[in-house]
Amino acid sequence: MIELIRADQYTKMLWKNGAGFTLEIARSQGEADFDWRISMADVTTSGPFSLFPSKQRIISVLDGQGMVLHVDDLPAKKLNQGDIFAFDGESQVKSELVDGAIRDLNLIYDPAKFHARFQRLNDAAEQTFISSADLIFIFNQGAETEVNVDDHSFQIAATETLKIEKNSGLTSVHFTQNQPNGCYVIELIQR
Repeated sequence: MIELIRADQYTKMLWKNGAGFTLEIARSQGEADFDWRISMADVTTSGPFSLFPSKQRIISVLDGQGMVLHVDDLPAKKLNQGDIFAFDGESQVKSELVDGAIRDLNLIYDPAKFHARFQRLNDAAEQTFISSADLIFIFNQGAETEVNVDDHSFQIAATETLKIEKNSGLTSVHFTQNQPNGCYVIELIQR
């Protein structure tokens, strides 16, 4: 099953710590909790991250001058636009904005139930990849781009997401035109 998720379909929700809002792009179905969630957030002030016990987090800066993350007692980690960083959802994390607000893309998932791969494609040439993932999400950060999935063609506008749920076998994904601003590909493989 393939679904184009438009930006106006994202669900706006308050952060767990109440300090801002998230635009939830997609999440696993569940009663109270989730096994995985993909979201985008506008971060306007420095401060602590919400805790997500038993989860793994991966984050990337989409827009803005970046941020410095202070995770537990580890050395500070500066994230510039396009950088990707993974950390434990139970970690004590404080963000420090470098120069003004940023927008970030987040994956939060249960590592006991899923393996995850989170990457940014920013090559200006045509690209093809094959995946055996159970779920593939293509988030388009930039200008409209065309993506072929197996024998189906999709136009993905800026900030839209293509969700690909594998029926069986391998999935072929082909980016047919230049992507000057890049797309993110998130793959989730059930354990």
